[in-house]
Amino acid sequence: MLNEMSTREVVEGYRAATAGAGRDSALTPVLLEAVLGRLYWEGCAEHPEIRLDPSIFGTHIAGCNTPLADRGSALPAGDLFLACAALSGDQKAISKLRQLSLPPIRSYLRRVELPASTLDDITQELWNVLFAGGTDRVPRLARYSGTGSLRSFIGVTARRLALMRCRRESVAARAVARAAAEVNALSDDIELGFIKEQYRDDFRCAIEDALRGLDDRLRMILRMRVVDDLTVDGIARSYGVVQSTVSRWLDKARDQVVSETRRLVCERLALSGCEFDSLWRLVASQLEVSVSGILACNDVPRSEAS
Repeated sequence: MLNEMSTREVVEGYRAATAGAGRDSALTPVLLEAVLGRLYWEGCAEHPEIRLDPSIFGTHIAGCNTPLADRGSALPAGDLFLACAALSGDQKAISKLRQLSLPPIRSYLRRVELPASTLDDITQELWNVLFAGGTDRVPRLARYSGTGSLRSFIGVTARRLALMRCRRESVAARAVARAAAEVNALSDDIELGFIKEQYRDDFRCAIEDALRGLDDRLRMILRMRVVDDLTVDGIARSYGVVQSTVSRWLDKARDQVVSETRRLVCERLALSGCEFDSLWRLVASQLEVSVSGILACNDVPRSEAS
């Protein structure tokens, strides 16, 4: 009787979630109950120390779009159960998930050549992303649908974070190299070096304010291009648009940042347009480091990223 009641609660949670999203299961009511009941009770059996409300489990299965009709008999019930319990805040589940995930995390990160200290940072970032989400604020763990093992899902997520870190560091390194080359070329001109040092911070502050003025889509597109080093084609695929649309977005973002930076610098330093243009040519390459750092650290307040 207890099993039947709990199974009904799982089904009710699932149906409430799918109805709210305007979706219907492809399974008949009898099969749906059988599949959901099996997943829940097998999960309970695999993790007997964890208590999970049946309706929460049903809601979770609906939310992560677990393919019940296609893979019902092959789905990893224990992994789905553990992910759901961890997301619900169960400390035993969270502790067990961390313990089970350490070997695959180490395995996947060993394939990316990074210093040990950076690997520690990535591991911490991984747990933040899994439970709090990235720029979209959706916990990555909530996207685990059971189409593979939970360990592999977490390992792949860790590797992607590591690769993104490599791309960001590469972008910053290239900008630093360009800035260093320019400084060396002008090292003999003491007056010019003084001017660049004097106005660099003013330009950086203005750029930060200009970036804050972008809407979230333009800021995200600019971040994907400048920080993550994605191609226009890759960004277009992410947004489901053609490349020309992404190119227009990038042009608009850059134009807005430069225009607003120009306005703010001229206003704050009482410069003419010609004086601004002269200073901009002197400090622009060094400011690429600032732009990359600002966008990579996400310290510009958001409005809503797509």
